[in-house]
Amino acid sequence: MIIEDTVDQIISTRQSILDVAGKLIAQKGVKATSLSDIAKEVGISKGTLYYYYSNKNDIIYDIADIHLTRITKELLSWIESIENNISAEDVIRVVFERISTAETRGKLHLYLISDAVTSNAPLNQRFREKYREWRIALENGLRKVLKDRTADYVVLSYIILAALDGFTIQWRLGEEDIPIEGIAKVISKLE
Repeated sequence: MIIEDTVDQIISTRQSILDVAGKLIAQKGVKATSLSDIAKEVGISKGTLYYYYSNKNDIIYDIADIHLTRITKELLSWIESIENNISAEDVIRVVFERISTAETRGKLHLYLISDAVTSNAPLNQRFREKYREWRIALENGLRKVLKDRTADYVVLSYIILAALDGFTIQWRLGEEDIPIEGIAKVISKLE
């Protein structure tokens, strides 16, 4: 019983650290969030924080893994639920609406991408792997829906993924009137 309580406490504290660190990074960015900030917000000493995470990159990697896994599950779940009789335009529109505006692709996503692109090679590698997984999932979803079309599924998957990142940035900048339906209509006609 004591061992179970200790394990539960460790898991709970690690989760608290990740939750707090994720919120702080989303507010202040990766570089501006310190281990001291995280420890203070969790209510533990910096030494106790080091017991759970030996450095900031380990926290960032765990946050990124959780974040990227959440997006991947959303995308794969949605693609698996696609019905054969849904139009290509509807598929693309829903992908844009669900993924671009999802909370999981907000400020935290942009801060993590920024760190991955500018200075964090291991994080960069994780993002490259996930982006490849997302692109292939999109490609397979498009193949499922557009099976009677001669579309280049690979090219369409790249276009959609790039558009998703662009829309995420635009929404974060406050652009609220992105014409998703019109964009979906145009992209669905690409062959």
